[in-house]
Amino acid sequence: MGSLDNMKRAMRPFCLYRLDLGDLVVYELMSYAEELDMLSEDVRIALRECFISTAMDIGLTSYETLYGAPQFDMSFDDRKEKILSTINIGDNDFTPGGVRDFFSSIGLECTIQEMPQIYDMTIVPAEGYYSESTRKYIRRMAAEFLPCHLNFTIEFRSCNWDSYDALMYTFDKWDSLDMTWEELDSYDV
Repeated sequence: MGSLDNMKRAMRPFCLYRLDLGDLVVYELMSYAEELDMLSEDVRIALRECFISTAMDIGLTSYETLYGAPQFDMSFDDRKEKILSTINIGDNDFTPGGVRDFFSSIGLECTIQEMPQIYDMTIVPAEGYYSESTRKYIRRMAAEFLPCHLNFTIEFRSCNWDSYDALMYTFDKWDSLDMTWEELDSYDV
């Protein structure tokens, strides 16, 4: 039922106006109804965008901006799931599984290597390339999430032993690079 029908129904009991098609009052109500229908659609969209479960556009992007970077390359359902998992992180979620879930919620699939004796943790991302802006975002989110007494390192390596082996360098070739272990470890193949 549109705005015109609602206005007519509300005015009928008073019997002040004829509400038949062709009357001037009906034409005036029709012009009001046109605007009210547009406003009611805008209100419906605004209400839809207020809730994560129903957001489809600006609301979803707003929630992602608050709780993580917008992920336009993902489906709506996956984006909503990531936001909800980020919001649902509690004080008891600082287990390796909880930390892994947190990183998954911001778009980083990883493995966690714990060193509890020295309060240190190494986060090793799964294979994939991460731009420098994405790396900064992930580091910032990790610093906000992880407890302040815990040191952590996120290893954004683009190489592994298979990629080194694929170069087919001889020992002499590697030695001629004259690099330390740390330099070799971050060597971009």
